[in-house]
Parts: sequence; structure tokens; C-alpha cells
Amino acid sequence: MAGFGSLPAALDALESAVTGKAYVAGDRFSAADVYVGSQIDWGLQFGTIASRPAFEAYVAPLRDRPAYKRAKEIDNALIAEMQAAQ
Repeated sequence: MAGFGSLPAALDALESAVTGKAYVAGDRFSAADVYVGSQIDWGLQFGTIASRPAFEAYVAPLRDRPAYKRAKEIDNALIAEMQAAQ
């Protein structure tokens, strides 16, 4: 398949990119962390990415950010609303 590599190799590269770093692009939180963090977080939550210590360490402070918590509150409220309507 052209243009597609190996998922294990891609996850290894991603792990290398976040190992020992608070942020993926520099020394402060950026849009790169919103994107990369959301992909890792989603994968960990739904089991599409196997848990690795580097992934857990990277997303833990992102999950603690006020905006993340607020977004989860909004998501959970919408889920509850949709479930109640069924």
C-alpha cells in the first residue's frame, strides 16, 4: 500500500517524540500538543493505541489542563442528553 508505513514503527516514532518531553514542539504548550495529545489520548481511551509509559506520561498533564476538563464536561453533558433522548 503506497504511502502507508508500519503502525508499530509509527507508534515507536510517536513514543520517541514524546518521551521525556512536556511538549512536542518546543518548551511550551502549543497547537501541536492539542493535535498530538488528542490523538494519543483518544487512542488510549478507546484502545486503538496500546498504553506505553511515555504516552501516559505525556497525556497526564494535558488531561489536567482546565480546557481539557471543560471539554470533557461538555462531551459528557451531550452524551447524557443523547442517552436521555433515546
